[in-house]
Amino acid sequence: MRILVLLVLCAVSAIAVQLQPALVAADEGSRVRPIARVDAGWWSATCEVPPGARTRGGTPLRPVLVVSGDGAVEAIRYVPRGGIAWQQLEPVVRRIFLQQEKQEHVAAAVLAGSAISVDSIATSAEPATPPLYYFRASKRIPDPRGPVDLDADGEVDPRGDLRIDVLGWLRGTGDLATSIGTNTTLSWEQVDERRPDSGTRSSDLVPIGIVRAGDQRAWVMQGHAGSSTWYTVYNVATGGVRMLAKADPGRC
Repeated sequence: MRILVLLVLCAVSAIAVQLQPALVAADEGSRVRPIARVDAGWWSATCEVPPGARTRGGTPLRPVLVVSGDGAVEAIRYVPRGGIAWQQLEPVVRRIFLQQEKQEHVAAAVLAGSAISVDSIATSAEPATPPLYYFRASKRIPDPRGPVDLDADGEVDPRGDLRIDVLGWLRGTGDLATSIGTNTTLSWEQVDERRPDSGTRSSDLVPIGIVRAGDQRAWVMQGHAGSSTWYTVYNVATGGVRMLAKADPGRC
């Protein structure tokens, strides 16, 4: 009887350890910003910071993930531009971009006049089967008007460029790589003639790490628009992409 009781207590203790919640946060240098809580496979936004969390050299634009409990972090690496993997994946990204831009109802002649830029392709620093990749691609269509345009009221109408961004994930490598989730945005960017780089911007969604929690591998992304930043967690699997949690600015 005593042996049975001991076995039951050990089993309960093991389950408690296994189901220990994990807290995910981002070290931004001046603070550790809470992102999500993982409890028995369920993700939710939280204002809890991992116990004893301290800054580890992160910055607002290059945050470092901090995870407690049973969670573990996988680093992100970028596929070298021009390397073998890049040469295999770039044509796939371009085909996906061409498919997505057709849905934006921009004249084909306008689209044909601008080149696609494959900005980056990222993956886990640790091998995964099948491999998963996150890509960013864009196309900027310059404003054909001159530096000054007067509208019907005689006022200056600012110049602006049209921009198409396609972000998403790929599964597999080479010719077998397929899309498992994309997001396309069409935006207009005002051009400041005093700043030659004013018509360009970086992507709004950048991967900062992958969190392993149980049998899940969740991608943690940093979004930014102007001075505002937020974090979104996605479950990326062979069946598709699903948002698990989002930490909005000012929530905590």
